[in-house]
Amino acid sequence: MTFLWFGIGIILPAFTGWLLVRLCEGRHLVLFAPERWALGFLLGLTGTMFVTFLAHIAGLILFTRLGFLSVQVTFALLLILARFLQWKFSPRPTPYAPPHTSSSVRPWLTFLLILLTVWTIAKIALGTFILVSTPPYFDDTLKNWNYRAKVFTLTHRLDIGTTPEENGSLSGYPPTVPLSKAWLATLSGQWNEGLMNSIHIVWFLVALILLYCALRHRASMPWALLGTYLLASLPLYLFDGLNAYADVFLSAHLLAAVTLTTRGLTETDARRRGSLLRLAALATGLLVITKNEALVLYLPLLIAILIGGLAFLHRRNRMSRREIQHILAWTAGWLFAIGAPWILFKWTHGLTFGNAKSLSGSYSFGWQPGVPYVLWVNTFFEGNWHLLFPLLLLLLVIGHKHLLRSIMAPLALFVLAATLLQTGLFLFTSLSAEALRQTGLARGFVQLAPLAVLLTTLLMRDTLRKE
Repeated sequence: MTFLWFGIGIILPAFTGWLLVRLCEGRHLVLFAPERWALGFLLGLTGTMFVTFLAHIAGLILFTRLGFLSVQVTFALLLILARFLQWKFSPRPTPYAPPHTSSSVRPWLTFLLILLTVWTIAKIALGTFILVSTPPYFDDTLKNWNYRAKVFTLTHRLDIGTTPEENGSLSGYPPTVPLSKAWLATLSGQWNEGLMNSIHIVWFLVALILLYCALRHRASMPWALLGTYLLASLPLYLFDGLNAYADVFLSAHLLAAVTLTTRGLTETDARRRGSLLRLAALATGLLVITKNEALVLYLPLLIAILIGGLAFLHRRNRMSRREIQHILAWTAGWLFAIGAPWILFKWTHGLTFGNAKSLSGSYSFGWQPGVPYVLWVNTFFEGNWHLLFPLLLLLLVIGHKHLLRSIMAPLALFVLAATLLQTGLFLFTSLSAEALRQTGLARGFVQLAPLAVLLTTLLMRDTLRKE
């Protein structure tokens, strides 16, 4: 019965998210069917948890089974009505026909891809068994995600505490992850650590599906499978995805927001571009309530890429002023609807905007000795990433002359800017302690890993094609 409730807890927000994604997509389909469901689950669960959070702080519900279900069912019914009206009064959608990227595959390569796929599935299955059968013992899991989820489940309310010792410092994190666990625990009627932690496996699988589909839009199936295997084989990303951490959860949202934005900016068909950028606006808005890093680090970069891309397209007479205003209105609307209540809540309760630390606190600026060595060792010699980052650097050097004129330019700019911003914070601020103690350095790379693999795979394909 417990697993039945877990299934309902996954399917209901996935269906709601699918409706929301389909409404934003409109007449011109731009997603594969599995991609639409994966994106629907990712955005649907995050979106419904945010609405649940708003309903609770407004005094409308408690975190009970009735409270959670009332939000889920009401939201789903409203979206069903909207989807029915869209289906009734809009012309039938144009089917999605991806670019012709198929190629003949040699038998030995087919066998290798099958072998790698089976091996990856076996590793994920083993990791899943360990996660659901072993009590959690990692610091963040116990002190943050599962602790707050259990508080929500047992007290049926959002207890933010009054002092750091009473959970005050942790309350500055967005409540999406612990609320998702509380939703599953409340549905099942009991707290089961293994069952609650299994939601992280779903987020990990969603990240793999979204990466595969993002590659499939640009490349053939063998390349898409190879890129997906590369991500799943990264030791630290696999470890994070098969444990109750939230960085893979953030990485999936960041992957969705960045790939939809960059695909939209490089799409030549105006109607399909509109669909992609509407979806990107939704994913960007929900990025705000994943982790604090998304709000203060990744969101400004993503907005800069979007505005710069729109300005570039306007100068090239590929987008009209009206189209740009339409996209900016969608983006601003989602950011205001989601970001404004959350930021207002944090300000009202004096919660931090940093990673359990206030951004307005005392920071020392200047060169931080010891950090370059830590960055060098962590990135290239600890085995966390195999050869991903050396390979990416090599491919960037080889293809730098043509990269900024290719359709990969927005993606490359975001990955490089985010990486440089993170390393700059460690090199020139007192956040260097997070690097020297190995507490925050690798997490940022976990969050960027799907995008780095996406860029590496596409660059490798283009380089080999030229050769």
